Amino acid sequence: MKQKKFNFKLLLVGIMIMGLTYYISSQIFNYYQATKLNHYLQEKMITEQNNTTTIDFTALTALNSDTVGWIKLANTNINYPVVQSDDNRYYLTHSFTQAQSEAGAIFLDYRNNLDELSKNNIIYGHGRLDGSMFGSLSQVLESSWLQDPTNHYIYLSTPTKQLIFKIVSVYTIQKESYYLTSYFSNNDYFNQFLQTILQRSIFDFQEVLTAEDKILTLSTCQNNYGKRIVVHAKLVQMKET
Repeated sequence: MKQKKFNFKLLLVGIMIMGLTYYISSQIFNYYQATKLNHYLQEKMITEQNNTTTIDFTALTALNSDTVGWIKLANTNINYPVVQSDDNRYYLTHSFTQAQSEAGAIFLDYRNNLDELSKNNIIYGHGRLDGSMFGSLSQVLESSWLQDPTNHYIYLSTPTKQLIFKIVSVYTIQKESYYLTSYFSNNDYFNQFLQTILQRSIFDFQEVLTAEDKILTLSTCQNNYGKRIVVHAKLVQMKET
């Protein structure tokens, strides 16, 4: 009887080790695949010339017709294409190429349209521990990053426009839906929203917001316990391309 119990325990330990080995291997493989894809996209789809950045949206949309933009944030790893589906679930588990992937993709809220900006436009990405996707968004919480004003700009390109947003608020918060509000029935509600996001910020960007502003919100997970890192920025420049 004791021998059977001992063998059973050994079997359980063996199964646990096999499962852990599979999990670690799959994580490494997913990281390798995601990194390889991101390097390829950044190398092939971006052209820098005379201080001008050009995104090859023709090639991007040929790879994935869900492509709606490209986002870049200074002094972070955020330099990715932005996609959009008809819900906010698909690209949590699919890469830019629509392959199954735990890393997911950077995606625009299905309620938004970059051709006609909403009052609040939301982009999501996983907070990967390796710093990919929105994993490096945690850097915006660091004092050294915040103190450098050149970091305070988010660059968002679309097939027809180049948009620059200036950061006005950064903070962490438990999972909620308020900061993800995209529609406001009147300016009073929107002004209240604007004041709330300013008051939540851990850093004073010394910015004033009005009901005429267009907000870009970046959202990612800070940990596995429901906490979010949130960045809000206002549109300060838009030009046709």
